Amino acid sequence: MIMEVHRCRFVEYQPAACNTLDFTPPSVTMPRLACGRANGNIEIWDPSHKFRLEKIIPGGANMSVEALVWAHQTVLTDVEDYDTSEELEAAKKRQLAEKPRLFSSGLNPYIVEWDTVAMCAERFVDSNGGAIWCLAVNSTGTLLAAGCEDGCVRLFDIADGSLEFIRGFDKQKGRILSIAWGVNDMTIVSGSSDSTIKVWDVKTGKSIQRMTVDRVKKEETLVWSVAALSNGIVVSGDSLGNVMFWQAETGTLQQSFKGHGADVLSVVASRDGQCVYTAGVDRKIMAFRVVQVTDEKKAKKNNQKDTNQINGAQKRLKWVNAGNRRYHSHDIRALALHDSRAVNTLVSGGVDVQLIAVPAADFPNLIQNKLPPCPQKDLISVSKSRHLLMCTFFNSVTVWRLGKAMSSPGEIEALSAEPQLVEPQQAVLELKLKDENNLTAGVLSEDGQWIAVSDIDNVKLFRIQEDPQTPGQLKVKKQSRLEQALAAHLKSEESVGAHHLIFSPGSDRLLIATTDSQILVVSLSKWESGEFEVLCHFEEHRDGKNTNARRQIGTVTSMTVSADGQWLVTADHLNRIFVFNMDSLKPHAKLPISKTPYTAISFNPYRPNHLFVGLASNEFYIYDVEQKRHTEWSQKNAQKLPKQFLELRDRIMGVAYNPAQPDTIIIYGSTYLCSVDLTRKTGDKNAVLNLNKRKEADRQAELAIHKKRDQFKKVGVEQEAERTMSNGKAGQAKVAKAKYGETSFLVSQKYQQILYTGFIDANEMVVVERPKFSMLEKLPPSFYKPHFGT
Repeated sequence: MIMEVHRCRFVEYQPAACNTLDFTPPSVTMPRLACGRANGNIEIWDPSHKFRLEKIIPGGANMSVEALVWAHQTVLTDVEDYDTSEELEAAKKRQLAEKPRLFSSGLNPYIVEWDTVAMCAERFVDSNGGAIWCLAVNSTGTLLAAGCEDGCVRLFDIADGSLEFIRGFDKQKGRILSIAWGVNDMTIVSGSSDSTIKVWDVKTGKSIQRMTVDRVKKEETLVWSVAALSNGIVVSGDSLGNVMFWQAETGTLQQSFKGHGADVLSVVASRDGQCVYTAGVDRKIMAFRVVQVTDEKKAKKNNQKDTNQINGAQKRLKWVNAGNRRYHSHDIRALALHDSRAVNTLVSGGVDVQLIAVPAADFPNLIQNKLPPCPQKDLISVSKSRHLLMCTFFNSVTVWRLGKAMSSPGEIEALSAEPQLVEPQQAVLELKLKDENNLTAGVLSEDGQWIAVSDIDNVKLFRIQEDPQTPGQLKVKKQSRLEQALAAHLKSEESVGAHHLIFSPGSDRLLIATTDSQILVVSLSKWESGEFEVLCHFEEHRDGKNTNARRQIGTVTSMTVSADGQWLVTADHLNRIFVFNMDSLKPHAKLPISKTPYTAISFNPYRPNHLFVGLASNEFYIYDVEQKRHTEWSQKNAQKLPKQFLELRDRIMGVAYNPAQPDTIIIYGSTYLCSVDLTRKTGDKNAVLNLNKRKEADRQAELAIHKKRDQFKKVGVEQEAERTMSNGKAGQAKVAKAKYGETSFLVSQKYQQILYTGFIDANEMVVVERPKFSMLEKLPPSFYKPHFGT
């Protein structure tokens, strides 16, 4: 079978650098990792199942996230209001069951608290101190400390859902670059741009200890990072590459390591204070651990004083370099550590846009887990009928017309290399938006006549037209009345934002998942007269009940519609999946909630009732939405998937369907494609065929056959040469069958950093990939330290 593949590498999607990382506090039962990007986006990752990108809070222009912290209140501030111990214990349990709060700051004077469900700012407060370089929350989650540009540490009350300024500490000369809470929340440690580390008394706001780091030629050294350990030690990392261990009570330096070749930008420590990790501009992650050593000098001295002493050896604690690794290609700006037994992970991120997670307890011995640098969401939208492809960037969309190759099968078969392009791809439309917020969704209709985009404030609809002045190019006209229709339907004075958009297959309806988790169905049939009727809206994602019998709203994270337009399926971050009937405009079913989070949902266009659901464990099942049950294949095989497929490192992102093979699906992740034949059984636990290895083995075998045939030809035995060729091919097929067996899972890892995979016609596949080397080309040079003789 010959397949034409549009291998699209022209989509120059460039993720933003990672500036800051933070795990939720240990008191949170379901840990999450927040990653703040240079473009203002905040990613929420679920550490379970080798990390899963749960949602993205959109940023905006000039909204770089420089500091990011989670807060989880673990104490009650109104203990006296409870009459009995039972009421008090119940209140404590309710307090611990509250979800954590997320705060961020940047190069502006505002601290922002984010609504992680609606994915927008919930409240903010002005620090009145210029840019806020660092944030830290105390151990009980009731106080927030901020280090400001004007050299002042400011304290904020965040207890019981508040965010209020309390007071500022005494000002100092340099700006505050790093901050950490000391033991028992009685002190705060800060590092600044004037070469100093200070310990502050939280009650008085005055400095009680001052420590000075090294300087070079009287130039100020920047203390980029500090950490306060549970044993009273303060660790600092500075712009000279030094990692220093201080005794906070006396302000004395215990040990110093010239561990890095350049600035140390991040320091994190374990909760027990026994391990410290550092990273910075030189791309290196270092681990320091405490060991007990014998002080021989003291032992000899004591033995001289007391000859009857049997064991004069004196034990003391010492920090040692436990190892280092270079996982990144550019500066490491942030580290985050969660050392609980369930998570046990050290995560790093920086300029090279990729997050890398490693087991913390075993660092640096184990292999790293490289998380996909591109967001696993619908960036790509395709019009099959018009051969158009659209990518949604942070504040713009671009549309290309796909290229054409030699269409004759005979011509293609005659070529051993890739087919030549007759017409290359062409960018036909670029739409730049003036809004301050980053886009949350963008979609192109199947007929190629509509583009819809949204951010957290607005949904915009554009009609596509041919540009008469530039043949082959497209232009758009905005349909402003849609925004008015949405606001009127929801009785809102403000415009309506959305997290997800999708057009119906007939391009006559626009389906919207709003920021408050409502699903709107909008008719486009009367657009010429300027009418956009909201046919209905569903609130299933707002009506769930949790154990405390309170309303639980789920962020809608995925939407898909069947090829016949009858079924709409939406899913949220609470793992609830709902099915709606678009004919009757009524809810139809709710899928059973799986313990494992889902990562992808998709309808089979050639089996319109069959819904594919991929899970974070790389398991998947197919659900018949009309019959409200699993398909026969899933009932027999969903629990018997091959082990090698389940152990693939990347999570399932989506699935593609070839019109030429309606019962075969192509599942894809960030670094693989896997073809699954649904007419066959899954086979045994190892029944996965890696096409890359199979092709290489077949190529080597074929070369051996050709070599043997050529030897017979040289001696003039033509008949024997032909017999060798035919027997060799038959033997090769027999050996391959015996070696690889019969399997319905075929994996290819030819493509890397896949953004989208789909079919626009029979045996005509589109693969959009963003190779790592292409992303690195857009970055500044990485740190290089010359060595003697090089």
